[in-house]
Amino acid sequence: MGEIQKGEFNTNNALVNKFLCAFIYDKFIKNPKNSDGAVISQNQYAILCGLSSSTLTKLKLPEGYDIPISTIYSICRHEKYSLQKFFKEFEKKYGVNIPQ
Repeated sequence: MGEIQKGEFNTNNALVNKFLCAFIYDKFIKNPKNSDGAVISQNQYAILCGLSSSTLTKLKLPEGYDIPISTIYSICRHEKYSLQKFFKEFEKKYGVNIPQ
């Protein structure tokens, strides 16, 4: 079993964050909706999630960003999505061995 070098570990983490951001953006942010299912602006969606609009903008970055679990939780809470369901769908799409 090979030892993971710090640089490789950081690269792997960046890749996971990139995929997480892309997944969240595609699933929730691309067409943000309120609790009634009506399409709303990104600013309105951010308020409903208790986040800043700039946080949602970071999710759109091609390289992603180091997203805190609290941000994921805030979005899932608004969407009435359990973290278990969220991560299960994420793993189904991207696998469990990122970056392999």
